[in-house]
Amino acid sequence: MSGRDPIFDDLRTMYEVLDPPPEHLVEAMIAAVAAEYLDAEYELLTMTQRTTELTGVRGAGPLTIEFAYDDVTVLIRVTDGPGEGTRRIDGWITPVTDGTVRVVHGDAETTSALTAGRFEVAEIPVGLIRIWFDVEGRDDLATPTFEI
Repeated sequence: MSGRDPIFDDLRTMYEVLDPPPEHLVEAMIAAVAAEYLDAEYELLTMTQRTTELTGVRGAGPLTIEFAYDDVTVLIRVTDGPGEGTRRIDGWITPVTDGTVRVVHGDAETTSALTAGRFEVAEIPVGLIRIWFDVEGRDDLATPTFEI
């Protein structure tokens, strides 16, 4: 045993006998820890491009992000929004389609029309977002969660 108080060893033995941990606990914890940053890893795997271009001496220009999955490509341009702490999103999806775009940010959701493969969200709070595309013939088409 160790150099600690023997009562701790007795307590440990008692709990191991009377209330042992579930057999699957170790595997479940390993899986939970491994899956903790799965969205970030998925974004890195599927994001084909993310750039900021300098537009002058005093600041950075728009943020451009491109996602690709199978035959679908999504290009997003993020610029400063009209209000403090907001961003504007302009986006394009190919193949060109019509539908609805839902931008999920926290517990809130902003909806925009997807017309001829183009959508825009004029004002959205800074932070983590995920964009869902509701289009005919496609289920669960979305970007990974990313930060604007």
